[in-house]
Amino acid sequence: MFQKATAAVLANYQGIDAASITAMRASMKDQSVEFRVVKNTLAKLAAKNTPFEVLDASFTGPISVLVSFDDPVAPAKALADQRKVDSKKTPQVVCGLVEGKMISAEGVAALADLPSREALLGQMLSVFQGPTTNFVGVFSSLLRKLVGTLDAVREKKASS
Repeated sequence: MFQKATAAVLANYQGIDAASITAMRASMKDQSVEFRVVKNTLAKLAAKNTPFEVLDASFTGPISVLVSFDDPVAPAKALADQRKVDSKKTPQVVCGLVEGKMISAEGVAALADLPSREALLGQMLSVFQGPTTNFVGVFSSLLRKLVGTLDAVREKKASS
């Protein structure tokens, strides 16, 4: 799991009942995030020789791991969505790992606030599209003026 993952968030699940964890696991699976409660010693062994080895010191206490295999922001967003639904039954973020770099709990919260990849691509496309749209507008107004001028000349010659 650690070798295939692009991002992970470690969270303390203490105080959350099993039914809530099961429901949370199902909702996160819909968001392509895998939620697992792990044994710390096994997690440390599994993380050896992977980018997740930097999280070794964070595997203490009741820890759950939220993993995404394709979208690096998905675990942070899944936790933020869960917090909106029921803040008392949401694991507390300990730290995270995105593309081999460890981030703090505040960094995970900042990731959750980012727009989705599709929204960012849309914003970038609109920035690139702006000058083209302006050029088309200027060009079409020049054509309208030319057609209007030619029409006025035609009318003037027709009336003469």
